[in-house]
Amino acid sequence: MANVFASDQSPSHSRSVFRALGNTPTVLPRSDRLKLQEHLDDCDNATRPGSTLLAYVLANKLLNLRPVADLPYLDLVLGGSEVTYEIDGAAPCTGLLVHTARPGAPGGVIAVASLLGATLIGMRVGERAPLLNQDGSIATLSVISVVQPFCAAQTDEIVAQEGSK
Repeated sequence: MANVFASDQSPSHSRSVFRALGNTPTVLPRSDRLKLQEHLDDCDNATRPGSTLLAYVLANKLLNLRPVADLPYLDLVLGGSEVTYEIDGAAPCTGLLVHTARPGAPGGVIAVASLLGATLIGMRVGERAPLLNQDGSIATLSVISVVQPFCAAQTDEIVAQEGSK
């Protein structure tokens, strides 16, 4: 395997090798990437239980992240997305993924600075990933659907425009 990386390969061949290895980086807009770094920095300064596990998940996400200027996929989970997911095949749950969750936030809000939120961000519909739990156990997280905030606003605008015709 080391020979593949050490040899002088064309860029397109290198990309196909990485795809074959399953190392496809997560793609996120730069703004979400910056927020993930802020959450990781907060973990370094926090003494609350679970911050070590969260730091691990965030660091791993950042390590495998490729920031982009715009939204490359409509089914990508981002901050502000409404996401429907399931854990270990249980009944689907829906929540709004937010970078800044206030204490006592209503149900259905998922903080990116949580194990669930840090795992969800950057996933796409149909993707499955291991979800690390506070007790150290691992579950399987699946993304069922994603609604981007601008998509909902655009849909409302289209309906309003069609109604006025």
